[in-house]
Amino acid sequence: MLTVEQTQGQHYVLVLWGPGAAWYPQLQRKKDSIWEFKYLFVQRNCILENLELHTTPWSSCECLFDDDTRAIKFKAKFQKNTPSFVKISDLATHLEDKHSGVILIKAQILELVFLISATQKITLSAHSSLESIFSALPKVIYTGCAKCGLELETDENKIYKQCFSCLPFTVKKIYYRPALMTIVDGLSKVCIHIGSKLIEKILLNIPPDWLNRVIAPPSDVTYGMVAADLLYSLLAVSGALRVLKVQSLFVLDENSYPLQQDFSLLDFYPNDVKHKSHAPL
Repeated sequence: MLTVEQTQGQHYVLVLWGPGAAWYPQLQRKKDSIWEFKYLFVQRNCILENLELHTTPWSSCECLFDDDTRAIKFKAKFQKNTPSFVKISDLATHLEDKHSGVILIKAQILELVFLISATQKITLSAHSSLESIFSALPKVIYTGCAKCGLELETDENKIYKQCFSCLPFTVKKIYYRPALMTIVDGLSKVCIHIGSKLIEKILLNIPPDWLNRVIAPPSDVTYGMVAADLLYSLLAVSGALRVLKVQSLFVLDENSYPLQQDFSLLDFYPNDVKHKSHAPL
């Protein structure tokens, strides 16, 4: 696994598979050089909430010399001193432009869908009662490997199996499940992927293993009740507009027709942003 930087300050993970793994020694020797990679596969990591790059059997890499035209152009763009901010964007305009990048969107949250399995999901919306949201909370958390986040299965004795990829590391941790959030801005509507960490931030950083805890004895109010109330308010019909920081990815054909469009939540602002011009990354 490598860390690469295509834009200054934006790091991405590049995973070397198969023949690509043989590149590692030369990449390690010239790790501060500029490399050109071709035919990489982009995949979203639901747990770490970012996009990952993966090599394929067709991938290639080339170390560029300093006087190479491609290296000169890359350095000029990489080192360009531009302000690090993103503007609040109109969703309809962004979908029309089909631009990949980081944007701020002010929109209303309509629905949250938690995928439990290939055949089971939990859908929360403005039609969900506070009681149904509270009763669904035990199903939107899971026990996984504390290192990679993989959900751990149990055997017939209800004992969690080990994550073989991370052995000898055997520590377990409780996570919120990733979700799909449906947002609407005017007449435009999209689904956004949300990772476990941002689900926790939306719930005011209540850890998933605290849901059954009482906030302040002798009161019987639990953190789970607070979390349910937060989700109920978030999805209310008259809910306030939220400002969301979103990573968009468009894959276009030669006619600029979108073959794929993907949106991932990078940050969530529970209160409205007062400065409409820009916000820091």
